[in-house]
Amino acid sequence: MANAIALQEFTSGGEHKPRAYPLLRRASRKVTDFRFKDLHIDLRAHRVWRNEEEVVLTPREYALLETLVRNRNIALTRSQLLTNAWGYDYIGESRTVDVHINRVRRKLGLQHEIQTVFKVGYRLNTLGTL
Repeated sequence: MANAIALQEFTSGGEHKPRAYPLLRRASRKVTDFRFKDLHIDLRAHRVWRNEEEVVLTPREYALLETLVRNRNIALTRSQLLTNAWGYDYIGESRTVDVHINRVRRKLGLQHEIQTVFKVGYRLNTLGTL
């Protein structure tokens, strides 16, 4: 595998000329669609469908869902969820995450898949129930 130094070409004048390799470009592409059970999430368009019907989420609910999807099967603390979904400037109670988690669970039918991890936070389990 190429390292950062190998990603530069040297020209005859001693200048560094960065070169993008197609393999590395393909590897860096982000997932833009996520399908799970009866859900389809278009991460680029910020739209969510359940059973092929669009579900309207508030910007905070969507940001929370996107954070869970991008970090699926990983337990995230309330603090991590606040930082990612609300931004660094958010000042408030971490219980606000609990309220929004419950709304997302209810709207998308993910009562069993968005799991509460005792004394940690939450996890979107896409591997099956534990």
